[in-house]
Amino acid sequence: MSVTRAMKDLLPELTRSERKAAEYMINHPIDVVRYSSSDAIAGLSGCSRSAVVRLAKRLGFSGFHEFKIQLAKELNEYVSDSSTFISDYYMKALDQLKSIEKSESVYEASKLLKTARHIYAYGYSHSQYSARQFAFRMVRSGFSAELIDHAVGLKEYARITSVQDALVIFSISGGAQSDSPVMDLKLFDPDKKPKIILFTMTSRAPAEKYADVVISLPCVSRMAPSAIIDDAPIFFIAIELLLEVLAEK
Repeated sequence: MSVTRAMKDLLPELTRSERKAAEYMINHPIDVVRYSSSDAIAGLSGCSRSAVVRLAKRLGFSGFHEFKIQLAKELNEYVSDSSTFISDYYMKALDQLKSIEKSESVYEASKLLKTARHIYAYGYSHSQYSARQFAFRMVRSGFSAELIDHAVGLKEYARITSVQDALVIFSISGGAQSDSPVMDLKLFDPDKKPKIILFTMTSRAPAEKYADVVISLPCVSRMAPSAIIDDAPIFFIAIELLLEVLAEK
């Protein structure tokens, strides 16, 4: 029996907190694989870390880590069996991106970038590749831009950026992980912080309160409940859409 099926069968026996964890992981199994800790899943599902660990043990695992490994294995097996249908998920996401291109948020982001003295691009973990692509495309388009390496983090730049600069952040969870470095944004002086543009795939993300503009993108990996799909292509296409708007202006 699959891990997801086992969780569904166990739902009537769970406590309220355990049920919240189970329902979130049933609906968003990719997040279990994407985020490394039980703390992160607890934050995303709105329950306690102990509830996540208890659920894993009730399913017969020694802990959350063993549970996650088994779920990742099952998701990878699904991809290898049904890879011909993966394109359908990307096409669905592309349809949603059409409306984003003409959105007020993209228009406002283009205005901030046009007037910025210098542009910094930041992405944590896998999202760093999207930030790197953004910095590269901005430089190729004639802007002054650079990548903030996630190993350095945002805290080192809180001292040197100014209101004349723009900081563009790529984060799928938008700080919804409890240990996300995106929360380093709170270190910026409100009177000196750069204009912040947040690309995210999570609604009501914690980092939104620090951003001047939020561009919400479809999360293709969450559209496929039983498969591991990379969200990076959506970030890459969103970058091209923003560049097109910049060129028009």
